[in-house]
Amino acid sequence: MGRYFKQIAKSVRANGAAASGSEENADDFLGCINIPLNEIPVVGYDKWFKLEPRSSASKVQGECHLILRLFTTQVPLDTKMLALTGYHNWFKTSIHKWLQIVHERSTDRIRKAVEMDQLEQIQSQTKHSSSAVDVTTCFSQVREFWAQLAWPDSAGAFIFITRLTDVSASKLHFHKHAVCVALNSTEHVRVYLGGLPRELDWRGVEQAMEESCGLEGKEQVNKSLNGQLYNADIDLQRAAKRLITHLTDRMLPELRRCIQHISLSPDSINTDEAVAPLMKYLDDTLVILNESLVKENLTRVLQSLWEVLLRMILDTVGENRGVQVEFYSRFQYTVETLVRFFHADGEGLLLEDLKSGDYKALDEELRLNKCSSFELIEQYVLEKISQQRILKHSRFGRISLKCYYDAPEQRLTVEILHAADLIALDANGLSDPFVIVELCPHHLFPTARSQRTQVKLKTLHPVFDELFYFHVSPEQYRHRCACLTFTVMDYDWLSTNDFAGEAVAPLSDFCWPGRPSATPAGKTLQPVILHLSRQKPSEKPIMKMLEARTGDREAQEFVRKLKEIEKSMEEE
Repeated sequence: MGRYFKQIAKSVRANGAAASGSEENADDFLGCINIPLNEIPVVGYDKWFKLEPRSSASKVQGECHLILRLFTTQVPLDTKMLALTGYHNWFKTSIHKWLQIVHERSTDRIRKAVEMDQLEQIQSQTKHSSSAVDVTTCFSQVREFWAQLAWPDSAGAFIFITRLTDVSASKLHFHKHAVCVALNSTEHVRVYLGGLPRELDWRGVEQAMEESCGLEGKEQVNKSLNGQLYNADIDLQRAAKRLITHLTDRMLPELRRCIQHISLSPDSINTDEAVAPLMKYLDDTLVILNESLVKENLTRVLQSLWEVLLRMILDTVGENRGVQVEFYSRFQYTVETLVRFFHADGEGLLLEDLKSGDYKALDEELRLNKCSSFELIEQYVLEKISQQRILKHSRFGRISLKCYYDAPEQRLTVEILHAADLIALDANGLSDPFVIVELCPHHLFPTARSQRTQVKLKTLHPVFDELFYFHVSPEQYRHRCACLTFTVMDYDWLSTNDFAGEAVAPLSDFCWPGRPSATPAGKTLQPVILHLSRQKPSEKPIMKMLEARTGDREAQEFVRKLKEIEKSMEEE
């Protein structure tokens, strides 16, 4: 007990000296009290004690009033009872304070790293900046401290893990916005971020929360942590995309010059010569990109560059409609060459990635523009046949008919029975419908004339029961696009007739060996029901291609008829 008071006196003396800055202002030793523990009575002391000197040479005087009582407790011998439990809870406040300090200092450290950013050649394969190393090192130190801390309560660690994840994710804000030259650095940090679930033992936290709070607790942990990580990853991907866009934008002027060179090249020169400037520029650019970018970013840049080229060629083709076929052949060759370049025998982009999106639209555009006008018209008819096959209901009504072919006479009989649920095109809420029947396309049936039914007044459910005959040879009906077109019109006494809808039926459905002919047996055929459609022809790319061919009489006649139908729709 005496030593205890001596230590207090010594501490007081030392503190006094430190505070004053000199020994002169230090407190003086006044004395001490020695009380043997075994002499303290059960009822304790409540008395004055005389102060004792430090040595026999010391002169001490004075008394100190003390109230002392000694308490004792019998300690259990069971070691389990002696073990400390819940001691980690004593440090919760300190951990929260530590997280706050981590948040502040990591912000300052990352900001400073970005300001002093430079290319870091740590290894020969390293292509990211020094700030990326500083960022991940900062996060690694925090993660290592957390691992050493070994917080025993996994369920209670949830809030700390959430804060640590937030610290790592939120501090990336400074890195992605300030380092415009660091596409590789962004990827470096993004890859590190993906390892946080393993480094911070998310699975252990989820299992602990499931044990303590059930499945709902596990889902809460999963949703919270993964949400933070997902948002940070999306943020970094956006930053990388902006950097890639910035990179490809700088290449646009030269790419445009190369595409224009292909576009303006005379038909007489070799196609390889027309494409050569573009391929040389891409070769030189790829060498630089390959040396400067990590593989993941190189793939992203190549994909972006491919999309830019596709859109550029697609726009160029769209601006040059109605030109010679050789123009489209050059660009088709260009696209094929570019596919081989970007695929690089399997070392570059995947073929399925190359041949998707705008590639399909461009390939179809080039293929169709290389076709003759007759081939385009046939393609237009084939699309209508395909759409008719999948049309199972329509708000424009339907038409019922029978068709049978007399092979010896090469005669096709068309029996139009009735229509139902037609749209009202007159002010009285009804229509005056009639049907135009014709063989299409016209260049396959140059001598065939269109035929029409009688007009049925003031009805949306007309009954026609009329027969029509067409001469069709086997060579004609075997053609894949040979068909019958049924156009329902509303008769108008004062102006042009209104278009109510149309349907098509391929001749292959009626003209084939074994099909009942125009005999009494053929009359027993079940009617065919065709649903009507009303599509604007101008919305189809083929229509624009044909319209651009101003010097082609067949193309212009086909376009004229379609425009008349579309005009009648607009005047309703």
